[in-house]
Amino acid sequence: MAAHKVVITGYEPWKHGTENPTLEILDNLRKVNSAEAELVTVRVPVDTTKIAPIVAKTLDEHKPEVWISLGLYPGLSVIALERLGANVLDYPIPDNEDHQPHSKPVFPDGPLAYPATLPIKAIAAELRQQGIPVKISNTASTYACNQIMYTSLHLIAEKKLPTRGGFIHVPCSPRHVAGLTYPFQEYPSMSVDLMTEAVQTAISVTLARKSDIEAPPPGY
Repeated sequence: MAAHKVVITGYEPWKHGTENPTLEILDNLRKVNSAEAELVTVRVPVDTTKIAPIVAKTLDEHKPEVWISLGLYPGLSVIALERLGANVLDYPIPDNEDHQPHSKPVFPDGPLAYPATLPIKAIAAELRQQGIPVKISNTASTYACNQIMYTSLHLIAEKKLPTRGGFIHVPCSPRHVAGLTYPFQEYPSMSVDLMTEAVQTAISVTLARKSDIEAPPPGY
């Protein structure tokens, strides 16, 4: 039987000096690619104008069963499984090409929001069983991370694909925090290996389940 096709995306670092461990996670995932999933990893620039074309091209080319985008949330202390992608572009800082949209929709004809179609509560429960700290977050904010979450879910719907999709935010890596100056040297962090394990679990749980579990959300 053919392996399930899974797309995982990660962001390049921001130009203002922040690393992005999601690229290391992509590297790790490629090294441990298992028989259950054919992984397609995609490096995404921090450029609001390029996100939709990259997502559209990847969906058309691969038609994956699962789409998981990853992003960094500096100051986050746990894995955050995002519940909603909002139809809002409101960038607090410019992207790497100095674009800074304010109060604009991701897609003018799109709905206000899309819920993740990953089994986020089941993923959270499994991560907690494995000793990996996790929460369900209700918003991916209004920057590039939210943009790719909304874009992927919107284009999946428009193209009438059966792909299940969502977004996972990860903390800074310890190496990055160790190099920061006051007051950021006290940022929480998580090892890239543990983040990689969390993403592997998200993939496995999603492939194993057709629906989510009924349970209270961890976090809010």
